[in-house]
Amino acid sequence: MAWLAIKPILTTLLLLNALILGQATHAGTALPLYEAQYRTKVSGIRITLKRSLTEEQGQYHLQQSGKALLVKLLEQSHFSVEGDQIMGDHFSYQLSGVTKRRREVRYEPDAGIIRSLRKKTWTEHPWSADVLDRLSQQEQMRLLLIRAEAPPERMALKVVDGPNIKLKRFELVEQATLDTLAGTLRTVQYRLLHDDPEERSSDTWLAIDHSFLMVRTEHEERGSKTVVEISEAVIDGMPLSADTASKN
Repeated sequence: MAWLAIKPILTTLLLLNALILGQATHAGTALPLYEAQYRTKVSGIRITLKRSLTEEQGQYHLQQSGKALLVKLLEQSHFSVEGDQIMGDHFSYQLSGVTKRRREVRYEPDAGIIRSLRKKTWTEHPWSADVLDRLSQQEQMRLLLIRAEAPPERMALKVVDGPNIKLKRFELVEQATLDTLAGTLRTVQYRLLHDDPEERSSDTWLAIDHSFLMVRTEHEERGSKTVVEISEAVIDGMPLSADTASKN
């Protein structure tokens, strides 16, 4: 397969991580556990992403994987929860196949540092309890929504990636019913505030009745839109309840 054919798929797999479920096995966890699948298309080719959140003795394991042609993705985040805050432990990202990329984050509170790997270079940052990795940020958003009496108008999350710690700001758009591949769901929609909103937009929908599980993301840049949508899931030991939307 020529590189020009692989490149759009590679780009989308990378994008899904930037945006963007294990069946519950322990009652009373701070974050309801889940397993789910998401679908997207690149150049007419369907791609399935699998994501799972499991827990053992207070330690959470969030994993996301995807495969398309000669590209394979595996991303994992290990963390615990203290109050309303996710406490990072370790993050790893591996892209293999026609091309290879690796990223990693190691949280070392005893040493007072956070170490982050990107482009084969390690950088160090002062340790802070509120710094998330690229994957655990999505669970932090869920946690805040679960604990809130009403969806907050704005959320701000600190995310480490290589030499940078970026403040990602999200703004509430609306609460609305959304038709998905898994059915019709009540959702809350948030928009990531970009510095160049006329050139880029990123929106996320989370299911109100299913512990704010992410059910859809849309990212548009330079006239090209990528949509990722949930196709099936088990959360709180139960499948997504709605089944009124048309399925492909």
